[in-house]
Amino acid sequence: MALKVYIVEDNSAQRAILEQTITNYQLFSDWEFELACSTGSGDELLEKVDRRNQWNVYFLDINLDEEADLKNGFAVAQEIRKFDPLGFIVFITVRSELSFLTFQYRVQALDFIIKDPNVDIRERVHSCLKTIEQRLDLLTTSQTIKLNTGNEITTFMVDDILYFSSNKGHILSLHTKNNEYLIYQNTLNHLEEQLQDSFIRCHRGFLINQKAIASIAKDYNSLMMDDGATIPVAVRKKRNLKSLQNKLILCS
Repeated sequence: MALKVYIVEDNSAQRAILEQTITNYQLFSDWEFELACSTGSGDELLEKVDRRNQWNVYFLDINLDEEADLKNGFAVAQEIRKFDPLGFIVFITVRSELSFLTFQYRVQALDFIIKDPNVDIRERVHSCLKTIEQRLDLLTTSQTIKLNTGNEITTFMVDDILYFSSNKGHILSLHTKNNEYLIYQNTLNHLEEQLQDSFIRCHRGFLINQKAIASIAKDYNSLMMDDGATIPVAVRKKRNLKSLQNKLILCS
């Protein structure tokens, strides 16, 4: 899984330092940090940001170009929070007295770095990235799962997964509310064993997240997921669904 890093800094010299600092850090990190966009414009960042990526990191200068639509990093952060409530935001500024505004804007910043000639900003950036690593490492295997998506090993939040379905050629599909991913070098049998606490096998071709079931047909022949997909239920699996009926919303 790539942690995509975004920089908004309108001082080109400072931006170059941030870029090099992040590039150097990723050489020694167990996590994959990708410098996805570095710009002086908050508007450009919002155009280029990958809104489907699970974890993004943002380094935002507070004082931006006065001619831009988004004139400060706080406004950019507010826009980010509309589509990325879990992203890591770090503010950078020469004005330490602005730190209290992170609470006023309610953007839940990870850190607030002051541009001080007596302070090595590279150390502060490294410290932020290390903190991010530590927080992600705290996610247990029951909360995340790493799967082969073809070009890379991607980490998914288990609760974000609605269901898995089988395809021809021993390739699986992973379905979330908004996206579908192809999964390689895995089987439903293996995933069923790995995710047995929260997923159930309702059919030979489907492994579903119990929490993502929206409703079950009265005859237990099918069920509907949170994304509206209708999933068939095998005859021999009906008993398993009946045992869950107190936890699920039954359709009429």
